[in-house]
Amino acid sequence: MMLARIRESGRLLRRVDPASHWALKRFFIKLAAVAVFAGAMIQRPAAESILTLAYVNVLASMVIALLHRERCNAGPLNHWDEAAAFTALCALAHAAKFTLG
Repeated sequence: MMLARIRESGRLLRRVDPASHWALKRFFIKLAAVAVFAGAMIQRPAAESILTLAYVNVLASMVIALLHRERCNAGPLNHWDEAAAFTALCALAHAAKFTLG
């Protein structure tokens, strides 16, 4: 039963168009880089490091989207969606920062 669900989720990922698939890979690579730099490289609290790096990624994604003249509500995932995901990460990091002190 569980194996069938895993196979079905793999099929759903294959149904994603190639442009969206590349956008998802790009987002996860950037997310991994943020985690590595925030956790190991920067000598600040982790929440502040994540916020700083996520803000940089939001701005970079928005600039790239403007330079590529991508539409905000286009069909495949693009840099605008990546900026929105990093904005959500910023909101989550802010919530964690204020909750934890």
